[in-house]
Amino acid sequence: MSGNLSRSEYTDPVAILHKAARDGADVVVKDVLQRMSITERSTALETKTKDGDQFTTPLIIAAHNGNLVSVKMLLRYKADMEARGTVKVDEEVIVGCTPLWAAAKKGHLDIVKILIERNADVNGRTSSNSTPLRAAAYSGNLDIVRCLVENGADVNARNKPREHTPLMIACYNGHSKVVTCLIESGANIDLQDKEGNTALHEAIYKDHFEIVKELVSLGAPRLPNIQLLTPLLLANNNCKIDMVEYFIKRPECTKEQRVEGLELLGATIANKGRAYDIEKAFSYMKRAMEERFQDKSCPLLKKQREPLEVYQYRKESQTLEELVRLEGDDHAIHMEGLIIRQRILGADNTALCLPIRYRGAVFADLENFDFCIGLWKHALEIGQRANEPTTEALQDMAGLFGEMVHKDVLLRSECVKEVFEKLVTEYERQTQEEHKVNLHKEELEKLIYCALYLIMIYTKVQIPESKETTGILDCMQRFLRLNPRTRDGNTLLHLASWYKTETTVPNPKNCPMCKPPCVETMKLIMHAGCNVNAMNTKGNSPLHLAVTFKPSNEDLQLLRDVLETLFDGGVHEDLVNSEGKTAMDIAETNEARRILSGKRRLRLKCIAARAVRKFGLCYVGIVPESLERFISSH
Repeated sequence: MSGNLSRSEYTDPVAILHKAARDGADVVVKDVLQRMSITERSTALETKTKDGDQFTTPLIIAAHNGNLVSVKMLLRYKADMEARGTVKVDEEVIVGCTPLWAAAKKGHLDIVKILIERNADVNGRTSSNSTPLRAAAYSGNLDIVRCLVENGADVNARNKPREHTPLMIACYNGHSKVVTCLIESGANIDLQDKEGNTALHEAIYKDHFEIVKELVSLGAPRLPNIQLLTPLLLANNNCKIDMVEYFIKRPECTKEQRVEGLELLGATIANKGRAYDIEKAFSYMKRAMEERFQDKSCPLLKKQREPLEVYQYRKESQTLEELVRLEGDDHAIHMEGLIIRQRILGADNTALCLPIRYRGAVFADLENFDFCIGLWKHALEIGQRANEPTTEALQDMAGLFGEMVHKDVLLRSECVKEVFEKLVTEYERQTQEEHKVNLHKEELEKLIYCALYLIMIYTKVQIPESKETTGILDCMQRFLRLNPRTRDGNTLLHLASWYKTETTVPNPKNCPMCKPPCVETMKLIMHAGCNVNAMNTKGNSPLHLAVTFKPSNEDLQLLRDVLETLFDGGVHEDLVNSEGKTAMDIAETNEARRILSGKRRLRLKCIAARAVRKFGLCYVGIVPESLERFISSH
């Protein structure tokens, strides 16, 4: 239902009631309700009406829009206070909300009070488990928060999927008075959400210093989250300098915590874009080292770590003298910072990744591609070990490779193969049984296009007839066994054969040479075992897509080579799509039609299949399933 009534809705009492309740036309609401029979009224009050993204009963929309008089009249006629609907708030669509939730979210205190007086469920949850109290806490409406908790609202109710409490969300959004009210009403400051964050973590994330101080004064725990970040380490990792100084001066902060806090702060400032300040970074590293040796009789020594290739086998400074030698050498300080972060946070901590990727991006801008690749691969491996999504990292790596090919910079095919293997691992992870509930087809499709792009790059940099090809073939076969297809049902071969395929990755400098159709990519995909006669959701084979290419004169040979490659691979030119059309029927050029005519072959199997279809012979359930599919495609 839109803002204005359609012609048919002028006489529809349900539509009239909904519009009047929505717009606060109280006289109309009263008149319509009085004119209805008991049965009509019951139906009208229960009926949900679609209005843009919203799908609500009259009571829900009246409560949502703050129409108090309409709400009272609807309640007088026994409107269901626990009915669920869909409303839109600040561009967010909320599914499964009650009238009380809608009123609490929009800040309509009088409506909240009257609904509670009528015994509305103060903990009525939306489909994401959000309660009216969470909605009010999110918006910072103190009066409604007080009203709800005084009437028994659960102050520790958790939402889905992050398991935030009202206190956590109030801390995150900086509503200090709501925070105080919730704590005084019994909110548990010790609880952790799905990521292991407490209310204190949430306040630190958004830099709400006064709330941080209040929570600390109340004894908020210093628990680590799943990234092993305590509130102090989180403040360091996010470069919240004032908070770091506050935490390290607290009496409960140990010397080791203080030293590592200063080290992590300096190390992060040295490798974080917006906070970058090399002099400040070094000053914190130096201050930490001085504290380590403050008591010369009992210095606080660092734990020795094996140097890593990704950091150029550099060793972390162990003494003040060693550290001072780095002053003025920005690159050395950058690497020192990355090494410090890995020591303090642990080798498999995903909190390491952003600074590593930032430093790699700086090297890419300087065209130091090898160093960038090393750092980005390191971050990618950390993410995969931690079972974190790595689609974006893989796309960035593919974009970097494309830039290198475009600039004719040496790129080892082995390096491309290693990243392709990591992509296959990511695709496997996302399609495993335990991930199917939260499976995002869009993410899988991004990986498929990224895979195609990597294969195209590989064909540009591989050494012909090299043993290296065997390695990527193994990876490709592993990938194809997962039956990767886009939402349109296209295989890698469809995509490599079609001129409309967009292979670009999120990098404006990607390689314009890596654009389908690409014969070498097609050959490699077919060699790995991709079915040349596979059909997408519209019944199109790779050949169907290939013949739609309308090349310029200089690209005529490309069209010939594409079609020859498909025929060499055993494509059936007489396959029909869901519209009953063969490749010949949809070919866009005379050249394509000429090639198709010259390739027509009389296959006994195909003739038999066409005969079965032509004469309407029954074959489903009689012949093997593989033959059923074959016959239906002719």
